[in-house]
Amino acid sequence: MPALRLEPTLPAPHLPVIDLAAGDSKTVGRTGHADITVDDPSLSRLHARLSVDTNGRLTVDDLGSTNGVFVNGAEQVRAALRPGDMVRFGQVEYLVSTQDTSRETDPVADEAFAGHTIVRRVAVSAAPKVDRIALEALLATSRELMAFSDLPALLDRVLERLDSIAKPDRAAILLVDAATGALVPRAVRPSGAYSSVSEFASSTVVRQALTSRDVFIVHDIKMDPRLQQAASVLAAGVHSVICVPLFGRAGPIGALYADKLGLEQFAPELAEYAAAFAGHAAAALETAQLYDDRERHFRATLEAFAKAIDARDHYTAGHSERVTAYTLVLARTLGKPPAELEIIRRAGMLHDIGKVGVPDAVLLKAGPLDPDERKAIERHVTIGHGMLESLPFLTDALPAVRGHHERWDGKGYPDKLAGTDIHPHARLMGVADSYVAMTSARPYRSALPVEEAARRLRADSGRQFDPAAIEIFDAMEERFAALREGPEAIAARAELLRPIA
Repeated sequence: MPALRLEPTLPAPHLPVIDLAAGDSKTVGRTGHADITVDDPSLSRLHARLSVDTNGRLTVDDLGSTNGVFVNGAEQVRAALRPGDMVRFGQVEYLVSTQDTSRETDPVADEAFAGHTIVRRVAVSAAPKVDRIALEALLATSRELMAFSDLPALLDRVLERLDSIAKPDRAAILLVDAATGALVPRAVRPSGAYSSVSEFASSTVVRQALTSRDVFIVHDIKMDPRLQQAASVLAAGVHSVICVPLFGRAGPIGALYADKLGLEQFAPELAEYAAAFAGHAAAALETAQLYDDRERHFRATLEAFAKAIDARDHYTAGHSERVTAYTLVLARTLGKPPAELEIIRRAGMLHDIGKVGVPDAVLLKAGPLDPDERKAIERHVTIGHGMLESLPFLTDALPAVRGHHERWDGKGYPDKLAGTDIHPHARLMGVADSYVAMTSARPYRSALPVEEAARRLRADSGRQFDPAAIEIFDAMEERFAALREGPEAIAARAELLRPIA
């Protein structure tokens, strides 16, 4: 009966390899009180128990840990473990295998064994023939990488070029989610082939490629005991798999995965081409993550600044968050896609940022504004537009920032736009902004009841507001009222305002 082994997917000196035999029962935890000490702050003192019965069946039990036990990405209190499973204690992940399947890499033995198992990159006795098409594809991808501006398009291009060389039936570039450790498809061919790693023919191969930090090929899945029972293999009819890990300067980024259906196999020399393509993908992903981190922090700073502007007047504190939440309710009802919802979220959070240029004497005035003061307050939309227009990641949000006070009849500001010349996002935001203004108290008046605010919106349909936007409001009026105040409303608004990936 083979013994079982748990090896960390990212080897480190403080992470032990765990060997288990039939009849063993060992606790895993952060301190010496555990049978197996894993020196990582994400583990509890006594985190979990690993038990092997006399028949060699392995189970894991959560011993009331703070950060949980996860098996193949799903949190478990008790679960059976099999070779190929991934088990995570807190943030430390292990791969389950059998000790007798581990072997030192021998190029000669690997070549003989290559017809039916996972192998490292195959040694070639003679210098490989240079494929002109492959070389041109690599050079073209490298040139594109130097000047990329659209990461998803670039990753899709990498898979497109790989397709011309390896001709896989399915391929994907997977990204490791830094927060959860899960692998997420970032680019997929053909489109829609799979949406999660659990649908792949061999997530085991993906994890083993990351663990070994080298290319793995499964030439014939049916001959590999770790994969013979995989439901995804049987359902998809996968025959051969290649997987290349993606590593950046800071560690693992993800993997490039491709498979063939039917009877075809990947040629061993394709591992080198796949590794070269994966290198481009890793560089693109790491660079993009740096840009994304910088953009996210900058955007968070701007949004915090906008909240501070709202807070200049306690009557308008939280105004931008409410306007954003209501606008997103309307947009979701229209079925807007996630990318567009994120544009609307950014616009809503920053729509009044230009009020930083409005004097307190005007912004905080307790009574009606005179004509000059009215002009001063109206300038906030152009001030905000000017503040944000040089930021590339906010380009798509600018029309709503500038246009949320335009009117359907052309009597709004700043550009006197009318009808469908007003950007669709601005038309939705105009409804939300007016609703929030009417249902909020001001120094010179009390908040209107939600029923009266709704009546006034309908009365101005076709004059101030887009009639189609008011129809959507009619359908969501109760939802608007439920988001207005109270602990449940605050929680619901917070959920709506989460950045949309």
